[in-house]
Amino acid sequence: MNIKFLLLGAGIIGSMIFLVILGMDGDVDYYVDVTEFLAQPDLAEDDYRVNGKVVEGTIVRMNTGEDVTFEMSDGSSSMAVAYHGIIPDTFVDGADVVVKGRLTGEGTFEAHTLLAKCPSKYEAAEDAATTASGNEYTTP
Repeated sequence: MNIKFLLLGAGIIGSMIFLVILGMDGDVDYYVDVTEFLAQPDLAEDDYRVNGKVVEGTIVRMNTGEDVTFEMSDGSSSMAVAYHGIIPDTFVDGADVVVKGRLTGEGTFEAHTLLAKCPSKYEAAEDAATTASGNEYTTP
């Protein structure tokens, strides 16, 4: 009876180790902000992820419906981005974005992946409270 439990436990542990090793295939994607990316020219040659915010008023959507250009910034530096693909609904002015691709010789980041995060509902609620009352919202 004890041998059955021992074999069952060894099988479960072996399966867990196998799944962990399978999940660690070395294809971990990190991202840097715009300033870090532009400061390291060797990153421009590889497929890399860059994080920033969409600069207000820079989004230009092409007639194809799958092409867009925009500027992204981290507050210190900015760069032009061109993307071809399905554009997320959350992609708007001021949205946090992560783009994956490479920098071209012309200085435009050609992205093949675009991830956009919508602004926080709490930020929107605070802005609405400020607008409604005409002054800053303070907690009691």
